[in-house]
Amino acid sequence: MTDIAKRDFAKLAVSGKNYLTWALDAKIMLGSKKLLNCIQDPTIATSAGGVNNLPTSAEKNQALHFLRHHLNTTLKNEYMTEEDPKVLWDSLKDRYGHQVKAFLPKAKREWLHLRFEDYKSVEYNLVLHRIVTCLKLCGEKIIDADMIDKTLSTFHANHVNIQRQYHQAKYEKYFELVSMLMEAQGEDETLVENHMSRPIGSSAAPEANASSFKKGKNHNNQNKGKNFWKNGGKVNKMSFKKKGNQNSKSKKGSTSGEYGKQDQVFFKCGTRGHWSRICRTPKHLNELYQEKHGKKKSEHESHFTVEIQNSEEKMAAMHIDKKVDEKAVVAMHIDDKMEQNAADAELKLSDDLMDSD
Repeated sequence: MTDIAKRDFAKLAVSGKNYLTWALDAKIMLGSKKLLNCIQDPTIATSAGGVNNLPTSAEKNQALHFLRHHLNTTLKNEYMTEEDPKVLWDSLKDRYGHQVKAFLPKAKREWLHLRFEDYKSVEYNLVLHRIVTCLKLCGEKIIDADMIDKTLSTFHANHVNIQRQYHQAKYEKYFELVSMLMEAQGEDETLVENHMSRPIGSSAAPEANASSFKKGKNHNNQNKGKNFWKNGGKVNKMSFKKKGNQNSKSKKGSTSGEYGKQDQVFFKCGTRGHWSRICRTPKHLNELYQEKHGKKKSEHESHFTVEIQNSEEKMAAMHIDKKVDEKAVVAMHIDDKMEQNAADAELKLSDDLMDSD
């Protein structure tokens, strides 16, 4: 179930890790509601002039409701029997007030080891304020002179001259010193960026997208067409409509269309959806692809195809091919006979030699 009323600040945790900030926020809010006297001692609640400033029962109930509304559910159940806001406040202080003693040594140790040379100006300022706030919550008093001395005494050893210049400036407020340090850090970073932007002695590279365009006097009225002047200088929107069937496909088939949307394989490099006129594949890769797929490069760049239109020429070419084939067959038979006669002669010679022996 959600809370009925919104909280003004974070509720107190069971572990009490946020007790110091919770107690400070509670005092501020009770003071704004004029209920701070409900958690003070009666002697303090009485004004210096002797006027009785003790809280009424309605104010006590209002302060008690405010404190319980900003407690964890577990703590609210533990202190369910407390009906006086002063008693509840003192009980929480006795339970979690010892954390001041636990935080103080840690804050002092961080203050002792804090050095300006270990951080940048912005990061150092954040860490310093966190430590100083913790010390003040624990009851320690830190003034601007202490913060300035801590900053200047922890400069890097190579920056002795700069540290002396800041000392001679005699800053009285810490924020004045920090503003100067941040300004110097920004100037140093700008100087380094300008130095690293390009080599020494080189000129700046021109912008890749820089372009200039000079508009003529009659630029707005150029290429308007006769319909523009016929309509008194008004554009006829109907003239921009396409004529004919817009859904009709191109007669060229899959070779037309946008780049990368074709299903054909380019014969040079093997890329699918590729136009030959914008192919940028290197020449040696094209040759490797053609060798892999058994395609030999032609000696000529242009390819001609000759088709014999005359039927008589076609028949003559067929007869010539047939005669060539017959001559080839006859030559093959002659070669076979010559090989057979040579084999018979060798066999007869071997038989004669055996008979003579």
